Amino acid sequence: MEEEKKDVAVKAEKFEKQLKEWGIDLEKLKSRANKAKADVKTDIDREVSALRAKLNEAQKKLEELKTAGGAASTEMKKGVENAWAELKRAFDGAKTKFK
Repeated sequence: MEEEKKDVAVKAEKFEKQLKEWGIDLEKLKSRANKAKADVKTDIDREVSALRAKLNEAQKKLEELKTAGGAASTEMKKGVENAWAELKRAFDGAKTKFK
């Protein structure tokens, strides 16, 4: 049981660090949108909005995991990991698209 708590805490710390990095990336995209032409700005703004929603959802799932701690079910852990994978794909896609 103690080992599970430790595992959840380590994962939560890793996820929080990644969330901060993605938050910085999101701000960079917003900055790029402000400098872009109107049609490109619209695309970037749309992408930023979608990424922000996914980032908020991932943060919510992380908070649920942290609150549950060692009692977190396998299903809850899997939900967090799935949200993370989806968010990572979205950020990677946006970075590639708007380089």
